[in-house]
Formats: sequence, structure tokens, C-alpha cells
Amino acid sequence: MSDHFAILGQPRRPWLEEEALKDAFHRATAQEHPDIAGGSGEKAAALNAAYAALRDPAARLKHLLELEWPDRGVASAAIAPELADLFGKIAALRQAGAALKKKEAAAQSPLGRALLAGEKAAHRRDLETALAMLSAGETSARENLRLLDTGWSQRQDATHDLLAAVQQNFAFLAKWQAQLREDLFQLGG
Repeated sequence: MSDHFAILGQPRRPWLEEEALKDAFHRATAQEHPDIAGGSGEKAAALNAAYAALRDPAARLKHLLELEWPDRGVASAAIAPELADLFGKIAALRQAGAALKKKEAAAQSPLGRALLAGEKAAHRRDLETALAMLSAGETSARENLRLLDTGWSQRQDATHDLLAAVQQNFAFLAKWQAQLREDLFQLGG
């Protein structure tokens, strides 16, 4: 397994500063890019893969867990209690969106579709509110990650479980944000 931290010259820890990571990536790609410095395409691909993994907190933590605790495996995909309420709200919101799509498909006339405009606007507001809640959850997960990083040098077996839980939170939050953004896109103007 490649060590993405080593590829970009970053410390192997849970928190990385985004600007420092971006700068390291740009410096490395300038040195290795096949079109600029005559580097190999293989090295450029490795740099791109490393940057993609390390800039995404869920992917970075998963990679870190695999590197630091190779025998422990990947965490379960259970929804954390603090996200369970949010998951229920998002599921209900997505079901409401599916019902709205059915109504819109069944509307035969322009008047019938126009009558759904208010419902569509309300659903759009609900989607935007849910996205704001997910963004707040991501901010909270980032704060938890920073806290875990402060004690990284004294890590213990319990650190694995804490990191795995934060990794799962990031993964769920990213998945739900992508789903709701897609729902907003499909809802249209």
C-alpha cells in the first residue's frame, strides 16, 4: 500500500493544514509533471491520488487507520448516535422529494405544474436547511479531528476507535451532502 503522507512529504497524523497540503502538492507536481519537468506519468498519478486522499478528511483518516493499525481493519458502517436524528430527517426529506417528483410527473398541464411551484420552493428551502445542518456537522467533526490530533503523539488503542468514529462521521456527512446537492440540482431553478 502506498503511503500518501510520504508521497507528499506530510506528517502521518489526523489533521493536516489545507494550505500546507495544497502547497506541497503543487511543489511536487511542478517537479514531477510529465509535461513540465519531464517526470513520469506514474509519479504524477501517485501525487494526484495522494492529494485526493489527503485533502478529504474521511479518506485521509481511513488511509491513516490502515497505515497505523493494519491488523485492525476498517470500522463498521454504523451511524453515530449524534448523526442518527439527522439521518432520519434527511431520509424523510428525500422521500418528500421523491413524492414531489411523482406529483410533478403526473401533472398534465402547465397549470398543474405551476400549482406545484410553492411546494417546490418549500422543498428547496428544506434541502438548503438540511445542507446547512450537514455543513455544521462537518465543522463539528473537523473540531473533533483537531482535538484528536493534539494527542496524536500519545496515541493508544482507544485512539483507533475514536478516529474510526470520526472517519465514519465524515463519510456519512459527505455522502448525505452529495445526495442533497443532487436533489437540489434535479429540483431545478
